[in-house]
Amino acid sequence: MSEEQKVRNRWIVVIGAILIQLALGTIYSWGTMTIFVSPYINEVREVTVYIFGVGLLSFAITMIFAGKLQQKYGPRNIAILGGILLGIGVIASAFMTTFIGLLITYGIIFGAGIGFGYVCPIASAGKWFPDKKGFINGIAVAGFGAGSFIFNYVIKALANPANLETTDPNFVSTVSQNIPLMFTVLGIIYVILIIGGAMALSNPPEGWKPMGWAPPPPSEESGISGLDFKRNETIKLPQFWMLWVAFVFSAISGLMIIGSYAAFAKSVDAGEFIYVIGTADFVLIGSLAALFNGLGRIVWGQLADFITYKKSMLIMFTIQAILMFTYFTTNINEIYFLTITCAIYFCFGGNFSLFPTATADLFGSENLGPNYGIIFTAYGVAGFIGAVGVNLFVTIFGGYLILFIVMGIMSVGSAIIAYLIKPPKQR
Repeated sequence: MSEEQKVRNRWIVVIGAILIQLALGTIYSWGTMTIFVSPYINEVREVTVYIFGVGLLSFAITMIFAGKLQQKYGPRNIAILGGILLGIGVIASAFMTTFIGLLITYGIIFGAGIGFGYVCPIASAGKWFPDKKGFINGIAVAGFGAGSFIFNYVIKALANPANLETTDPNFVSTVSQNIPLMFTVLGIIYVILIIGGAMALSNPPEGWKPMGWAPPPPSEESGISGLDFKRNETIKLPQFWMLWVAFVFSAISGLMIIGSYAAFAKSVDAGEFIYVIGTADFVLIGSLAALFNGLGRIVWGQLADFITYKKSMLIMFTIQAILMFTYFTTNINEIYFLTITCAIYFCFGGNFSLFPTATADLFGSENLGPNYGIIFTAYGVAGFIGAVGVNLFVTIFGGYLILFIVMGIMSVGSAIIAYLIKPPKQR
């Protein structure tokens, strides 16, 4: 096979990555799904949010093992394993009618399937595109952000084809009849997407690099170390913990908004709802925000290729902080609310292209899978806290203003860390 063919064929990996991530990203459809599932299992949404939180935690913990396993057995095999696990979790959910049942199937098993599938396309695509790390990381995970845009409507069509409002007296009885079919159909679609995408994954021949490309030299300004660290070496470095903490702070900020924007919009101000937004409108808002989540992964990743991940992180975290500090003012009108919400999702998406790029530049591309797998535990911590902590936080402080201020401060903290982090100089 010629060098030219190898370069051309590497884009097949990107196509496979997108297919996989479209299915995996449906974990973010929980905001839409819980509208229908919560009354089905006779639980309030404040309780069912734990299913989402446990799913994110299971996702992140599983990635610790998946990063090593895909390095040993190949990204294709481990991605297929993830697809099978995910399919089992979703289809088994069709037979669950209790909170504990769904916590196991749609929380633990579904989350574990995502964890096995998620790291494989990132590690594979990263090896094929050392010359476009940020952009390809963004493309590889863009489907994860955009997947919920598509599946929000699929879920709504399967669970609530009559488009009933939650206030309709027939809502619960009508929707409940459709929940088992919804989970079954979704599980089958997810398995097809993941296994189909996995068949396109591969690693390049050892020592391969794109024609005419030379690795950029190490420098503090770019944040590139030029060294390859194994996982047991990486976790001993201060740069690892700085990156980990920055990820926790930034991800919690985004997830708190994702978990609270609908409740905030329905909160009471002077005896009235801040907005009058119907169920269908919230599906639209969530879907548009999911598109911006996916777009942010590509744009911020591409920017990292142009100006380095350090500068991109600094800009993104600063913008995110400003958005957090001003979010409480969005009760002016719905368009302003939609705009700022989408902008926060846009910044949140950037985490998932910038942090793998930073991991590769700081600790080397050779062990990106295992290293990013352990870095990603930060998202598991942030995901669980972000998913289940909103209602507790709002209850303690009596409103959303303090919540948004704290999230803004956390975003500032991430920006400071991005400014201070420097590449390690020796193994």
